[in-house]
This record gives sequence, structure tokens and C-alpha cells, in this order.
Amino acid sequence: MKYYFNRQIAAFFLGGILCGCVFCGCGSKAREEELSYREIGITAMESGNYEEAVAAFDAALGKCGGSVGKAELDICYYKAAAQYAAEDFEGARATCEALVEYNPKDANAWYLYGCLLLSLEQPDEAKKAYESAVADNSADYERYIAIYENLCAYNLKEDGEEFLNKAFSIKGDTAADNAARGRIYYLLGQYENAKTELEAALEKKEPEANLTMAEVCEALGDTTGAERYYAAYVEQGAKDAGAMNALAELAMAKGDYSAALSYTEQGLAMEEDECTRELMQNRIIAMEMTGDFAGAFGVVSEYVTLYPEDESAAREYIFLKNRQGIREPVPDTEAAGDVPDTEAAGSSEAGEGAAGTP
Repeated sequence: MKYYFNRQIAAFFLGGILCGCVFCGCGSKAREEELSYREIGITAMESGNYEEAVAAFDAALGKCGGSVGKAELDICYYKAAAQYAAEDFEGARATCEALVEYNPKDANAWYLYGCLLLSLEQPDEAKKAYESAVADNSADYERYIAIYENLCAYNLKEDGEEFLNKAFSIKGDTAADNAARGRIYYLLGQYENAKTELEAALEKKEPEANLTMAEVCEALGDTTGAERYYAAYVEQGAKDAGAMNALAELAMAKGDYSAALSYTEQGLAMEEDECTRELMQNRIIAMEMTGDFAGAFGVVSEYVTLYPEDESAAREYIFLKNRQGIREPVPDTEAAGDVPDTEAAGSSEAGEGAAGTP
């Protein structure tokens, strides 16, 4: 998760249950061991080993018995996040409930609790948790936007829009304020209002406003403007794989596949996992359209290993493999398992049936 949690909590038993505790300081050796386990847990999370991470965080919390401090609170947030990522929603719920019981004004805890309740298909309770998340944190535009996006993901767009509209109660005239309001107007589909706020942000030298302005232009069908603002965003030092992917798609729409290849290469070099799939799909298409079938085969070979469920990519693998005259077995993936090893199983022309496309 980009997923963004840090702050207060009490001492837990291994199951994440809030318990009565004696507030005292940890000894130096115990504190060193606690922080060591914390680092082990964070490393495990970064590697996707969430169950191992939870075990490490539990071990860390056990080193100071009943004491509570900033370090313990921080560890418990990581634990809840690891439980959530491991899809142990009930375990994460218990951890979050302990957090909000310990500090009912902890906006971060209420926000994470709302996310969990959505995952448990309890939207009414989730919305109550989100209300608590913004009650004492009303100056954070990003919190409202995150809540909106979460609710939209569960087909609760109208509820999400209610939170966006509440964000307009925040006062401020900084570049960041203008950019945030511009994004909220964009999400609400109020594009002219969005442009007004974003232009004010750009006058105040806020680079992030370029990204939202590019999205506004796309929504209005202004592809030239969109490309200009995406490029300005990148030129100002932003390392954003999503922006690179958007530039690649705009370039392909104009038939400039060489530029698209450059953008996908730069985007993939940024190693942002959430954009990797789309960047690889667009790279395969652009390579085929420029006649680089050997390069496209190399990318699609890696793609079907990463995303074996993509059946169209498995067919594209067969097509490109046969085009190269390669006769080794198809990678052992669920998607490729029963696909006939014939060129007919793939595309008939460059670009047709490319990974992730109809």
C-alpha cells in the first residue's frame, strides 16, 4: 500500500487485543531488539512477505511488555497494514479497533479502519469510520480524496462525492491548496472550475498541478494540451511512471510509436509496480508497430510470467514465438497451458491481440 499509516496505539497481545498495561520505559537492550524486529518486519513487507512481517511486529511489541510509546504505536500501524495486505482482515480489524479505542481522535487509525470495513463489506460502518477520520483532520485534502477513491472502488461514488464536497470547507490560498481543490473539481467532473484552480496553482509554481491539468485536458478531448502538461510535469523533475504511460498512449494515438517506446522505457525504469502492467502492454504494442518483433517477444515472455492469467498475452506469446521460429515449450502458466502452438493462435497482424488488448 502506498498506504500510508503511522501513529498511536497501545500494547497488544499477539492477537492484537488491547490490554491493560503499565506505562514504563523499555530498557536499552529491549529497545534495540524491538527496533531490530521492527526493521525485519518492514523489510518483509517490502518483499511482500506479510505473514512474516506480522510475526516480526508481534515480536517487536513483545519486547517492551506493557509499555506504550511512539515506537510501539508506529509498530502497531505497520502491523495493521501488514495484516491488511495479507488479507487478514479480521486480524487487522482487531488491531485497528484497539487503535481507535486507545485514541478516539486518531485520524490515521480511523481511516485505516474504514478501509478494512469496506473490505469486510460493511459500507455503512466504513463511512462512519471515515467521518471520524476527517472530524479532527479537516485540513487534509488528500484524506478526502483517498476516501473518495476507496468508496468509488466499492461502487459508492455518490458517497465519495459527499466527502469531496466537504473538503471545500477547507480554507487556504497556497499553491498546494489550489492544486488540491483543482483535483477535487476534476474528480467531480467540474472541469472549468478545476482549470481555474489549477491555473492559479501553476502561476504559483506548483508542479503537481500539471498532472491534474493534463487529466482535465484528456477529459475534455484536448490531447495536445494533455501531452503538453504531462511533458511539463515530467520536465520539472517528477518521476512518475503513470505520467510516462499516459505520454506513451498519447504518442501511440498519434502514430508516434518510437516516442511511445521511449516513454515506456523511462516509465519501466522507475519501477513503480502499479504501472508496470500497462507500461509493458504498451511497450509490446509499440514494438510490434515499429516491426521489432524480436523485442516484443522478449517483453511478452516476461509479461506472461508476471501475469499468467492474461489469456490474450498468452496467445500473443505463441504468435511472436512462431514468428521468431522458436520451438521451445510455452512457459508453464495457467493462461498458456492449453493454447495450441500455432501461429493461428496469435495475431494475424502487428499490434492485433497484443498483451492486454482485445
